[in-house]
Amino acid sequence: MTEEAIPQRQTLEGEAALDLWRQGPGAWNKWIFRHPRWNISFEGGNFSIERNAEGNLSFNGYYFGQGDVDFSKATFGDGDVSFSKANFGDGSVSFCEATFGKGNVDFSKATFGEGDVNFSHTSFGDGDAYFTGANFGNGAVNFDHATFGNGGVYFTAITFGKGNVNFSKTIFGDGGLNFEHTSFGDGDVDFSQATFGEGGVHFTGTTFGKGKVRFPQTTFGSGTVNFMDADFGEGDVNFSQATFGDGGVHFTLAAFGKGRVDFSKTIFGKGDVYFEYTNFGNGPVHFDRATFNDGDVTFRQAQFGKDNLIFSKARFGNGDLNFSFATFEDSQLYFSETTFGKGNIDFSSTNISNLFLSSTTFENSFVKLNNTNLTRLILTPKYFASGSIEAQGLSIKKQGVFDLPSSASKLKSLNLHSASFDGPLTLKGNLSIIPDLRATRYAHQVDLSALTVKLQRRWQKPGLRSDQLHMKAASEVGVISRLSYKFARKKWINLRHFNKLRRLWKRHCWPIKLSRAAEDPLDAARLRRLKEFAETNKDHQAALRFSADENRARRWIETPWLGSILDMTFSFFCNYGQSILRPSFWLGVIFALSMYAYKAKQIPKLVTDSWTDWAQAALLSASNSLPFLPQSRELRTGALKALYDTTDPSSYVDALMITQGVLSFIFLFLIGLGLRNRFRL
Repeated sequence: MTEEAIPQRQTLEGEAALDLWRQGPGAWNKWIFRHPRWNISFEGGNFSIERNAEGNLSFNGYYFGQGDVDFSKATFGDGDVSFSKANFGDGSVSFCEATFGKGNVDFSKATFGEGDVNFSHTSFGDGDAYFTGANFGNGAVNFDHATFGNGGVYFTAITFGKGNVNFSKTIFGDGGLNFEHTSFGDGDVDFSQATFGEGGVHFTGTTFGKGKVRFPQTTFGSGTVNFMDADFGEGDVNFSQATFGDGGVHFTLAAFGKGRVDFSKTIFGKGDVYFEYTNFGNGPVHFDRATFNDGDVTFRQAQFGKDNLIFSKARFGNGDLNFSFATFEDSQLYFSETTFGKGNIDFSSTNISNLFLSSTTFENSFVKLNNTNLTRLILTPKYFASGSIEAQGLSIKKQGVFDLPSSASKLKSLNLHSASFDGPLTLKGNLSIIPDLRATRYAHQVDLSALTVKLQRRWQKPGLRSDQLHMKAASEVGVISRLSYKFARKKWINLRHFNKLRRLWKRHCWPIKLSRAAEDPLDAARLRRLKEFAETNKDHQAALRFSADENRARRWIETPWLGSILDMTFSFFCNYGQSILRPSFWLGVIFALSMYAYKAKQIPKLVTDSWTDWAQAALLSASNSLPFLPQSRELRTGALKALYDTTDPSSYVDALMITQGVLSFIFLFLIGLGLRNRFRL
């Protein structure tokens, strides 16, 4: 069996091709229709000497038949070059290593057939390059290593076929690149290691097919980068290690398909980054090790599929990060070892399956989780500066962990008001504020065993009129002022004295507070809620701590003045029943002082030089301190006779014994209270 010989195509080239071209499109197209299968070659041609009177070169409307078309290494010189509405047929087209000068290059509405189109290593000058409305067939399109000058580059409204489109290592100037409303076929689209100048890069409304979309190690200038409303098709999308300039980056309303979306190790500039209303499809999304500068980053109302979203080891600047109203379909969001700047981090009204913020660093960040719905939340940062966590209305179906580091002592607020926990909740940390768990709902255990809080209090400064601190005092000032004014009108008090009295009252806020008052009057209610959690979990020690701080927070604000004095005394002598040492010490002090007083009042004629007198005074003091012991009465009688020669001494000694007995009873009660609280089962 013999193969049928394929006839070799003839080629129109060199001076013959130039002569036919010089005759214009009419003669050219007539010849091509008679010889449709011939190849056309202008390889290495010098068109700079072929320009018309206006200095232009025109291939407008030329038809190149079914053969290959070769302009490789051609030189076009300075001036405009136009291939507008040219039809390159179904053969391959090569402008490889061609050189265009400073004029505009126009391929608008040109038609390329099924062959490959090659502009690799082509050099475009500083004029604009137009491919607007061009139609590429199913062959591969290569612009790799091409160089564009500082003019605009327009690939708008273009249709590419099924072949791959390659712009890898292409250099674009400062004039900007425009691919708006362009449609790519099912081949791969590759801009890897491309360099864009300072102009804008626009892919608005661009449609990509089933192939991969690759922008790895691409460098963007300071202009705006716009992929708004772009459709990335079903393939993988790769922007890994890309570098964006200081202009805004827009992926708003963009749609990603089933493939992997990779922005790992990408560097974003100072401009804002927008992924608002973006649909990330069902593939994994990677922003691990990405770097964001001080611009805002927003994923507001973005939609994520079933795979994971990873920001591990990413670094955010001082701009805001916004995930509010975003939707996650069974996906997990990882921020392990991520660094956040001073901006707000907003997850408000977001539906997330699992949110992991482990080993993260927060620099004065304001974290918002208001009305967020989560299956699991793990918040275990490595460092947390003086920021805030606001999570009102937070809902967690399973596990919730807030394990805060020692640096979280600078935290300004931890607000879980009205939150809902259907699984176990763990709160750990040494905080200088009171977490707000008021109106929270929980169905499982709440672990507060490793949580310590510090009530923020301050002295009431003269002239301070804070409604938060002195609401009651303010009302008292009003009453006194009205009464004083009434008396002043009746000449009972001089008006000058009245004004002086009112200023004095307002300056010192009488009655003067004898200890510091809570900075926030709501801290008492917050501590009361923490105490309820601890009591429910049978954590008696934690309940005692929270109860003590609750009383301190109520002092001078909710508790009356005299009650506050009593509360302050209770705190000083036994730390609200938490201390055994304090009342024991003061019981010893009462014993020693009473013994000394009894010895000092001894009848002179009964005084001896031995220690017997002190021993009797000690026995009298001990019998009064411990009157419930069976031997106390007998010891007291013997000591009275030894010191005063009677069982009915002076009124001074009687008053001293009564005072010692009352004080000893109080401190014994406080010791018993401390023992009961210490060993409570």
